[in-house]
Amino acid sequence: MKTLLHSRRALLLGSLALGALLVLSALSPAAAADKETRQRWILNAKVGPLRTAIVRDATGKSSSHHYMTIEVTNPTKFARGWHPLVKALTDTNRTYLAAGGSSALATIRKLERNPNLVPIGTTAGKIKPGQKLQTVAIFGRLDPLYDRINVQVFGLVDPIATYKIEQYGSKSSDDNVVLGADSVVVDSAYYDHNQKILKRLKKAAKDSGGDLPRPAVEYQEVAEARYWSLNFERLGDEIRSEDDIIRQKGEGEWKVKGEVGKEGGPKGLRVISTEG
Repeated sequence: MKTLLHSRRALLLGSLALGALLVLSALSPAAAADKETRQRWILNAKVGPLRTAIVRDATGKSSSHHYMTIEVTNPTKFARGWHPLVKALTDTNRTYLAAGGSSALATIRKLERNPNLVPIGTTAGKIKPGQKLQTVAIFGRLDPLYDRINVQVFGLVDPIATYKIEQYGSKSSDDNVVLGADSVVVDSAYYDHNQKILKRLKKAAKDSGGDLPRPAVEYQEVAEARYWSLNFERLGDEIRSEDDIIRQKGEGEWKVKGEVGKEGGPKGLRVISTEG
């Protein structure tokens, strides 16, 4: 397991390996627009490695269950809405939700030497200030043919954030908040989206012999579904795949569900202020 500290950066996620657990700090991933803006909250989380547990039923038949421990703590001064959702997406185009898994719970508790572990879905509700939840995301039996897997942990961060938006196209108006294909969102989780815009603008400027246009700057309150993304690799074949070692690839990073400007993606709620 590895420890990461999330920092407030514009287009690059600041991460630092400090030990054996993943820690998401209480710093906001958004750039605050002005002093009156509500501060975004983040829950602290220690995420364990992806492992398998071999469970035997009353008949002696065995089955393997992938799981991941997640310890969540509320470091803020107020109770927060806790609505966890953990997904596992394999490179064989299968998606698994960490739902149920009670049949594997006793075995996992023994393997982790922690009798307090509970399925993460059962902990939904309010998490009090200073409260710590010792949970486990149980995915069940995954496709034995997978080599790579992406785990997404939702619910750790306030879904409302304030971002600096660089508008290279239409600007927002009193009755229309613009957050779309020509809007650069100054936050690391939007790096891929931003690079597509800048690459297109740079090409257009080069072809015309001009310079990059100067963007209009807005500070927007945005609704988004942000998650912590972790990638794992298990190389081998489907024969006794539960014995293959699962390795984490990279340190993990914040991602945002959906595409900017499309249905189901981030949505601009209001413009707080502008520059220029």
